Amino acid sequence: QEHLAHWRSQAKRELVMLFPSTAAFGLLLSGTPHPPLAVRVRPTMSLDPADWKLLSRRDQVDGALTLAAAEAGTEAQVVTVTIPRSDDAPSLGLLLDEIATSGDAGIVAVEGLVEGGNGEKATAPLLPGDALVAAAEEGKPTTGVSLEGLPFDSVVERLSSLSSAVGVVVSVKRLVRKPRATVTVRFPEAEGREDARMTLYQGANLRRAMLSSGVALNDPLARRFDAGVGTGDCGGEGTCCTCAVEVAKGLDALSEPSSQEVQMVAKRFPRWRLACKATLGPIEQDEEIVLKVQPRNWDGFYRDDEVDVDGEPLARDGKR
Repeated sequence: QEHLAHWRSQAKRELVMLFPSTAAFGLLLSGTPHPPLAVRVRPTMSLDPADWKLLSRRDQVDGALTLAAAEAGTEAQVVTVTIPRSDDAPSLGLLLDEIATSGDAGIVAVEGLVEGGNGEKATAPLLPGDALVAAAEEGKPTTGVSLEGLPFDSVVERLSSLSSAVGVVVSVKRLVRKPRATVTVRFPEAEGREDARMTLYQGANLRRAMLSSGVALNDPLARRFDAGVGTGDCGGEGTCCTCAVEVAKGLDALSEPSSQEVQMVAKRFPRWRLACKATLGPIEQDEEIVLKVQPRNWDGFYRDDEVDVDGEPLARDGKR
């Protein structure tokens, strides 16, 4: 369940100098720097608390909280960096902002870096909006402390348990914009309907997305693949062919078809997919997809001499 029903902004707090009893930020699991993010990643660099949500972790008996993105179009990625420190230079060089707090819960994020400070020497850049989640002394993962979901004072208290004479490994969660697909859904000419548009994210199933958007998907003229005769909807099991769509644009942005799907539709119609089995991605950038629903109902699909199971002509007037 979501924690922190109400957010309240806090005055910016600066953590510029850490004295010997105070500490740095880092990763609980290891001191290995996180690999560079792919070019496609677009950090939001937002300090708006509404962009985050705190969730209870059911696997934790101590009531620990975990940070997650509040919006479907963003995701929280863990980024790990090492900040050098020593007795002569114990400062982290970070400006911190408690962007939300409620009782014993909160979110502390990087607001900026001190010019010329140790924060600028980190193994990878820390960005405004990066939320602190863990800390440990460099090379000593067992010294790790969790900072996730804690208010500012608790974060400082836990950091104080780490030595300021050695480097620290900082683990933050960074909000990044997820790649998405803009999907245009087109309908047979006889329906006279305007195109429908959807925004989908990686892993989204075409059939579920279209049904959720009110798109009439199942083709009344489709013959069941499993039975050989008659029509009908198998309910998304991938056995009836009634949810087949023609992908007029963006075919490569969809998941690979299974051998069964190839046998059912793609072998004869290479641009057709079963909507119940096709998902978006994986994608590395924004994509544009154009779908034709009920492809058998489009003008010109059937020859004049083709009939349905009742002997009625299947041909439509006109051409595609």
